[in-house]
Amino acid sequence: MATQDSDSVIQPAAVRPRQGMAITSLVLGIVGFFTCGVAVVGTITGIVLGIIALSRARKSPQQYGGKELAIVGIGINGLCLFVIPVIAAIAIPNMIKSQQAAHEAAAIRTVREIGTAQNLYSMTRGKGHFASLDQLVAEGIIEGSLASQEVRGYRFTSTSVEIPGMQPMFDTTARPISTGTFGTGNRSFASNETFVLYLADGDVEMKGTPANRKPANGTPFQ
Repeated sequence: MATQDSDSVIQPAAVRPRQGMAITSLVLGIVGFFTCGVAVVGTITGIVLGIIALSRARKSPQQYGGKELAIVGIGINGLCLFVIPVIAAIAIPNMIKSQQAAHEAAAIRTVREIGTAQNLYSMTRGKGHFASLDQLVAEGIIEGSLASQEVRGYRFTSTSVEIPGMQPMFDTTARPISTGTFGTGNRSFASNETFVLYLADGDVEMKGTPANRKPANGTPFQ
């Protein structure tokens, strides 16, 4: 009876250790790093998967591999979690400051536009007199969004001042809805029939008296 040559016996293929979790952890870490950790959930998931992959690789090295990949994945994802608050601490205040500056610039333009509208109203329908902000909106000579009196982080007012024996006057103000680090603005603005623009730090009411049109708590804007 013929015997089978031992060299011809088919040996079972070696099972390659699994390393899917380790690779996924590394990929999530790389993605999180280049997106500044935008996907926070993905970064945390990457850390969890890396820890599981590392634990399995240590306990069952023949079944699970990717130990080095898991360590790198945990490290990159951990770095992302550290970078996120640092970037946020720098970027968010700067973004808010830029937004506040944009609101203030828009408020200055709007105060001047209201003054132009008051002048136009006085020369036409007003016959020398000025109007309220609501009247200016109703006449269609100022933007309709001002009917709510709150636009782009500022609250606007414009009122006529009628004193017997004196020329008609008006007061226009622009005050931030909120102030501070996270406020909509940190300066107030005002003007009147002299068309001089005044400013003051904070939320300040700036109106001159009938005898003195310069607001006592305002500084002329240069």
